[in-house]
Amino acid sequence: MLISWDAFNEGSHLMEYVEKYKERFGVYPARVLADQLYCSRANRKSLKEKGIMLAAKPLGRPSSKAVGKHVRPGERNPIEGKFGQAKNGYGMSRIRARLKKTSQSWIASIILVLKLVKLAGEQPLCLTFSAMQQLRNAWISAIELTLRPLATTKPVQL
Repeated sequence: MLISWDAFNEGSHLMEYVEKYKERFGVYPARVLADQLYCSRANRKSLKEKGIMLAAKPLGRPSSKAVGKHVRPGERNPIEGKFGQAKNGYGMSRIRARLKKTSQSWIASIILVLKLVKLAGEQPLCLTFSAMQQLRNAWISAIELTLRPLATTKPVQL
């Protein structure tokens, strides 16, 4: 995990992130959604050379045809929503750890929870019901095995 508390301009690493995407998926992304920070002339040129569309605010004065390429407000919502969910819902904005390793552990844990929540939401409902039924059956079997010996013992007379 690469986390730094120093002032840093992340915009210079866009092409590195694009290359990591290619390593992972085998192809370049068709489109990159980026904040203004990543939209330098060098990044725009590199993306254009690789045939990747940059969905961001164009440089210079807006033209009539550039309006169609502009990122609509709803397009960035999934990305920004995850940051908001991590900060507000899971406490990423309230991390007050003093040590770097502790902060990294907190951040990694919150990201893990976000991914688990996403995976849980992607599972088909039938698998959930099937798993619940199996757990219920196993629980009932365990209770029956526990109760059976109690029912066969003779009552103790005093």
